[in-house]
Amino acid sequence: MHTITNNYRDAHILNLGSSGERGPYLVTQTGVSPKDVVPKTRMFVLRPDGNWVDFNAYASQGKPEALDEIVFSTTTQVMETFGKLFGAPRVLELPVNEEGLKAWIERQEHSDPLQAARAWASQYKKRHR
Repeated sequence: MHTITNNYRDAHILNLGSSGERGPYLVTQTGVSPKDVVPKTRMFVLRPDGNWVDFNAYASQGKPEALDEIVFSTTTQVMETFGKLFGAPRVLELPVNEEGLKAWIERQEHSDPLQAARAWASQYKKRHR
């Protein structure tokens, strides 16, 4: 099991823009939190404040605007955030709503996740103009 790091080389930067648009961007890393007593592999996302969080804590909220907290507007913002990260990753343990997560997973089974991400990104851009 891979423990997550603050090294940008271990992360994936996903462009959620559509049709050649740039951004917003989601930074992910799959692995184990350095704080886990019982190691559990999860997908973490880096927030602009420099904290890593379990993606499921946001997906389970059932509100598209909740995801606004975990995206970056530009790749410059992503690299600036990585430039401020030192030492062990700071992982926030946020609650996961199990019912909400189950509903989110069921929605993903019946749709194209990339299309869903692009639809969310379009709404994000409208909310942040």
